[in-house]
Amino acid sequence: MIESVIGREGRGKTISRLKSQTNPRWWVLSAALAVVTVSGCSTAHPILEPYGKTYYLDGAGGWGFGRRDVPEGLRRGDYRGDCEVFDWSTTRIPLLDQVDPLGLNKLSARSLARRIKAYKQKYPDNHVNIIALSAGTGVVVWALERLKGEYKVNNVFFVGSSLAHAYDMDQALKSVEGKVYVYHSPRDLILPWVKLFGTVDGRLGAKVAGQLGLRIKESYGGKVVNIGWEKKWERLGWSGGHTDCVGRPFVQYEIARRLQTEPRKAPREEKRAAAAGQSAGQDPAPQSSKR
Repeated sequence: MIESVIGREGRGKTISRLKSQTNPRWWVLSAALAVVTVSGCSTAHPILEPYGKTYYLDGAGGWGFGRRDVPEGLRRGDYRGDCEVFDWSTTRIPLLDQVDPLGLNKLSARSLARRIKAYKQKYPDNHVNIIALSAGTGVVVWALERLKGEYKVNNVFFVGSSLAHAYDMDQALKSVEGKVYVYHSPRDLILPWVKLFGTVDGRLGAKVAGQLGLRIKESYGGKVVNIGWEKKWERLGWSGGHTDCVGRPFVQYEIARRLQTEPRKAPREEKRAAAAGQSAGQDPAPQSSKR
């Protein structure tokens, strides 16, 4: 079958190429190139950052699922802050990103944690939210663990998560003020393969969060909310599949409504509001400490 498709000569070249890639020097070179690029590309919009920040992480391979629909869905859902697409994939190969033999995903998580820290230092009163698909949920969890509760995000959304169902969220939840919403579906046709190749946190044969939700522990204090697929979601484009839950309608009408839709005003608006109050002979209204 193989020879009928690529021929004997092509088959020989393919095997030689695979052998060359098992050479330790090939893996060292790949790791070096990945480390150079692992800082993570992003699509930040500084003009919107004073209104809030939401990070979106695609799944393994970074093939662009939700890259346009998530920001557009949030915008149409009246989210006024910046939606930054954080590109964490180091290989562009889904299987390699998923099993991560070189541990590069945690380097991407370190980069994400640095971005969150920098944003919270600049806008300490603003909310940060995170939306992540598939293996991107693993990168998010490790970034939250690195923050160690010193900097906190508001709400986190996991869709099609390839984390293990039994992953312990205690450390990550120290850096979450609101909730971790886990959208899961037994109709996902991709996640059954995760049992064969391993969850993004490296467990073979384990139950997967994207199919069952995360295991709930009393120590979570109600911060983890599992939301199972229902037929009603079909009208928003989520048929229970692996990636259609990051389509624009689902993001607009389901996820956006769970975000903090009224982040702090931009500094220029705050000055205008204060000036208007003073011109009317009123004291400027104090800003609420609850964001």
